[in-house]
Amino acid sequence: MHTRSQKLLAPEITKIIQGDKKVLEVASSFIFNANTRIDACVDQTRPVLGTNTSRIKALIMNSRNRGIRLRCITEVTTSNLHYCKQLLDIVDELRHLDNIVGTFYVSDKECLVPESIHKKGKPASRIIYWNVNETVKHQQYVFETLWNKAISAQQKINQIEKGELPEVIEIVHDTNEAQQLALKLVSAAEKEILVIFSSSNAFIRQINAGSDKLVIKVANPRNLNVVILTPMNEEVKKMAKDLERQSTNIQVRAIEPSSRFNITVLIVDKKISLAIELKDDSKSIPQEAIGTSIYSSSKSTVLSYVSMFESFMKLTELYEESQSKLSDTTDELETMKKYVKEVLEEMDKFKKLRV
Repeated sequence: MHTRSQKLLAPEITKIIQGDKKVLEVASSFIFNANTRIDACVDQTRPVLGTNTSRIKALIMNSRNRGIRLRCITEVTTSNLHYCKQLLDIVDELRHLDNIVGTFYVSDKECLVPESIHKKGKPASRIIYWNVNETVKHQQYVFETLWNKAISAQQKINQIEKGELPEVIEIVHDTNEAQQLALKLVSAAEKEILVIFSSSNAFIRQINAGSDKLVIKVANPRNLNVVILTPMNEEVKKMAKDLERQSTNIQVRAIEPSSRFNITVLIVDKKISLAIELKDDSKSIPQEAIGTSIYSSSKSTVLSYVSMFESFMKLTELYEESQSKLSDTTDELETMKKYVKEVLEEMDKFKKLRV
């Protein structure tokens, strides 16, 4: 039984509580002791506890009746979607944040951190408790920082239910990570892969790194449309012919090199883009040649790159058409020259006969 005096006179302590029963008791006291707020940041396995543990759920509902503001951040996934929907009715506000690791709870004067290793769907058997004022304030600051980065849980739920990709723009500084991300996106393609290479060397580097084998591997069985635009030289022409020979789904088209265009762009299914900065074109290894990359599933960003690709493609087609016309004109000139030569020869013969 808790009394008002106990709540007011609690000494500042930090301690570790062990055992399922004791952990449940300290969690119950934590909820009961809150005066104005309870904030929870929990990983994707935790929403089930707040909805299925009857004692905790009852205390939470009671705290709301006392005017306590309840906020929660979690990672909404397909596997916990049902429980997150229930949480929407239990807490005042629920938000989503990707890749949450670990769990903590903080009120206006106390904090709980359960151990991260626990059985799925079961409470942790050990928990750290503290009510040290400065430490509680620090944890409140951490929560507010995460809260401001999180999005509405309802928005994430709607995206999952509609099968939509969340709009993300992420800067990737690690070149190894960028290269692996590009391969991962190619592997996940369902309909189409579009690529603009910044230079002929950029194309050659990827072929030498074995990326062509992955493209062929996914293009043939899935009947993917793969279009690659790249500046050409004799080595690229040879590699491009070999690539097209191995898959009728792959086209490699020539574009004019430009010193102003120093990024390689990968577009997958017109839904995701990866723009990779060219840092040192003299390097033979992709990770050494590239700089910062930008990953995006933002519709406006991806469609901007699609528009860029289409512009390059149109210029390529116009160039090829002009080259074809030039070739036809050259043939016509050669034919005319041959005809004029024959006419002049006949005239010479005629003159000789008259003489």
